[in-house]
Amino acid sequence: MTPIQCVDYDYIEIMCLHQYQVSITLHSGVEVVGHFNQTVIVQHGETKHEAIRGVTQQQQPITIILTDIQRIDVLSANAIFDQLKLN
Repeated sequence: MTPIQCVDYDYIEIMCLHQYQVSITLHSGVEVVGHFNQTVIVQHGETKHEAIRGVTQQQQPITIILTDIQRIDVLSANAIFDQLKLN
């Protein structure tokens, strides 16, 4: 996966800070709706990944690795941004 660009981290931090309701589309095609409030480092085997942590629309806890994200659509009104496309 391509590393996340620095400017994209800023938008992800804003999304978590304001806990925007978002729809996240993963490279696999899976769509997750929820809100996120934390950036974290998760480890899978020997590899560490940057991720976001929050809850789905069904109030289920979820962690998403940032490089798995294709697009973030912000659903909250009056948000600072409305969409973020990641490579």
